[in-house]
Amino acid sequence: MNTLEIKTITTSKGYENDVFLIDKKPLHEYLRRADSELSDGLAITWNGEFENDGDARFMRFLLQKDKLNLPILSCPEDMDFSCTVIVADMEKTENTVKWKRIGRVNHSVESHKEQKEHGIVFVDTFSDDDWITYRDAAFLEVDSYEWREWISANWSEELYRRHINYTFPCYQNEENIDWLSECSWCFDRKEYEKIASSCRPRRVMDK
Repeated sequence: MNTLEIKTITTSKGYENDVFLIDKKPLHEYLRRADSELSDGLAITWNGEFENDGDARFMRFLLQKDKLNLPILSCPEDMDFSCTVIVADMEKTENTVKWKRIGRVNHSVESHKEQKEHGIVFVDTFSDDDWITYRDAAFLEVDSYEWREWISANWSEELYRRHINYTFPCYQNEENIDWLSECSWCFDRKEYEKIASSCRPRRVMDK
């Protein structure tokens, strides 16, 4: 069984940063040969300080899943899923959590046009409550004046829906991940969940 920790270190550039330790060794040291950009300065998404609550809410949603390509690291200056995103091919069983591979999201396949079409106007995932709350917004034409007015006033909700409806499926598509390393790490689920539950992705102003 492997061990997982989060520890604050002083980076090679002289500032403090939280890093994952796998069996007492920083994660970036395992992966540096595969991608030289994976430095000790990448931020852990689990306890990330996001600029927008839609991003933080999406990360909290992901942490509840039992099987997915789970974002674990990102570039600290953005923390909005548009920059470097490192994922773990993760699966939970009754007693264990496995990280099978570590990869990097290939953003070149993402379409801004499709992202906009998967926000509030994407009614395929609407619940009954959504139809009550957002019925008028659901029928707005993308890029219309009314649509722009709505997303300007409700950007966190719009962003969260784009992530749920577009970003999430994108990350689960094998063709959109550049796999860097086969790792086959296996953690005790209780200990893993203890670490994950101690983290709370949040927007910066909610600190």
